[in-house]
Amino acid sequence: MDEKVTDEEPRLCGLEGEFAGSSFRLNEQGLSIGRDPLQCSLVFPLNVEEVSRKHCTLWFDESRRVFVLEDHDSSNGTFLQSGERLVPKKAYELQSGERFVLSGSRHWFEVRDARHI
Repeated sequence: MDEKVTDEEPRLCGLEGEFAGSSFRLNEQGLSIGRDPLQCSLVFPLNVEEVSRKHCTLWFDESRRVFVLEDHDSSNGTFLQSGERLVPKKAYELQSGERFVLSGSRHWFEVRDARHI
């Protein structure tokens, strides 16, 4: 699902791990991340067992220009750059340039909105 994304569009950028170097367009419909291709639009290979079948969802709230991240009670957690583990099913707001990681240390992502970098 590696889409061509312009610098003006809100996007998720893979920094380390399975999707390093890839960018994905974000909108209010959201981008579900996990191993299950029936539930997720950003799909990890099945052998990446530290990532849950439906790990988390990220979307962009256009009206407030913020990213919203929610963990779906994943086994190994979703963590903010500070090390804080997300409470499952609680929405966390992220600003452009903030990072998060799936399952502790391997799969790093950054959210970017060119209007607020």
